[in-house]
Amino acid sequence: MRFMLLFSRQGKLRLQKWYTATAERDKKKMVRELMQIVLRRLINSLMLLCHLNHIEFIYKRNIKI
Repeated sequence: MRFMLLFSRQGKLRLQKWYTATAERDKKKMVRELMQIVLRRLINSLMLLCHLNHIEFIYKRNIKI
């Protein structure tokens, strides 16, 4: 696991934890690209495996009751 990101549906980054050394510029670029992918997902896709620049990532939508 290289990193963990939590952000809201509005695109506000809530938490980021990086487990590997990564340049700040690369972090910002990756966060921006991941937000674009995850925020435009289908409503009914709760969990999905995707690929971005040779990195596999899984995202999950948190459903409020």
